[in-house]
Amino acid sequence: MRRYFLLTIIFISMCMITHCGSTNKKFKMLWIDATANFSRLNSKKSIITILDKIVEAGVDGIVVDVKPISGEVLYPSGIAPQLLMWKGFTRDKDFNYLGTILPEAHNRGLKTYIAINVFSEGWKEHRCGPVYWDHPEWATMIYTPEGIMPITEHSSGLAAFVNPAIPDVRDYEISIMEELVSNYPFDGIVLDRGRYNGINSDFSDLSRELFQRFLGFPIPRWPEDIFTWEKDENGEWKTVPEKFYKEWLLWRAGIIHDFFVEAKDRVKAINDELIFADYVGAWYPDYYAVGVNWAANTFDPSQHYNWAHSRYAETGYAQILDFLCTGCYFYEVKIEEVKKKKKAMLIERGEAGMILSLDDWNSVEGAARMSMEVTKGVTPVYGSLYVQQYYDRDDPEQFVKAIRTCLQETNGIMVFDLFHIESFDWWKYLKEGLEKY
Repeated sequence: MRRYFLLTIIFISMCMITHCGSTNKKFKMLWIDATANFSRLNSKKSIITILDKIVEAGVDGIVVDVKPISGEVLYPSGIAPQLLMWKGFTRDKDFNYLGTILPEAHNRGLKTYIAINVFSEGWKEHRCGPVYWDHPEWATMIYTPEGIMPITEHSSGLAAFVNPAIPDVRDYEISIMEELVSNYPFDGIVLDRGRYNGINSDFSDLSRELFQRFLGFPIPRWPEDIFTWEKDENGEWKTVPEKFYKEWLLWRAGIIHDFFVEAKDRVKAINDELIFADYVGAWYPDYYAVGVNWAANTFDPSQHYNWAHSRYAETGYAQILDFLCTGCYFYEVKIEEVKKKKKAMLIERGEAGMILSLDDWNSVEGAARMSMEVTKGVTPVYGSLYVQQYYDRDDPEQFVKAIRTCLQETNGIMVFDLFHIESFDWWKYLKEGLEKY
């Protein structure tokens, strides 16, 4: 009896150690951009070569982007147009990209996640995609100092966004997710660009109608009662919040929140074990500009930020996610590096909703900590890095430090992108950063 008792204790202890080990292990992902790797991953042989390098580097999972900002997809679809040619390179129409990379990844023990650019349906530079070819009525209407116009007619930016408030748009995007889940075996889906284009969208007649319904009364001046434009001391246009600005931000964040809830419900109805995740920028204090509240609904931003409505916490959606990738897109890794800066122009890669400033969160460490703070432990958070920022300054040591900082401060890491690691031959630096976790 005594021996049995001791064996039982030993067994339980071993289980606890194993459980703690698996719980504390930091998860490591590598993103595979759809267009940047289009010509590279064009055969089974090339895919096997890359996957072997990924495993050797110590990566646990890959995020395979199959719907770039053009709105085309990298598989035969009954819903969206298929991308077969990019920058002069044509893939063999009989080559099954997803049908090759997914099983080969699984054979190597890699978790596989499919990524889609949700509300971008056109590439502005090339004027291609469904918003140009089939559904111009879906184009988000942007409010500029010159007036309101379709995003397809405005020169700035790369992605031609559609309006998330249009029911047909929402159904279309979710139907693409359902098609993928129904036809391919993978571990999860990661939403990218599940947001508005910027603070200046959407100002369509439909959005005005829906917002007024949300308020319960008509807006006397549209769009001037939301915000107005004026030039700053440098002659640059800036927005000036007006009467219904906070309510407008609240309503838009609610549109995105409800879309995420619906999308999760519909894909989980097909496969309830599927991981449902999101990819956002880590600059939370500015991210309201794109209509997204990726915090937990128990975090109250109105206690911290003057742009937040008292009900803004209701729109937080971190708790519905199975994990969240937050882009800690800063060259400066440690907070102390930011404090040493004498100028505010820190960030080399401008992103939607990102305002150049000089705060602790303008560093990988600070952004990672903020990500953990506002999500309040309701979902795993993976700090994410943009490799190009470190290559541009020829600083692989800073890249390694950034990897380790994400792993120290969050539940894991996502590195963007395979294209950079392979093109720069930075595999050894990726491995060096990952190997201690």
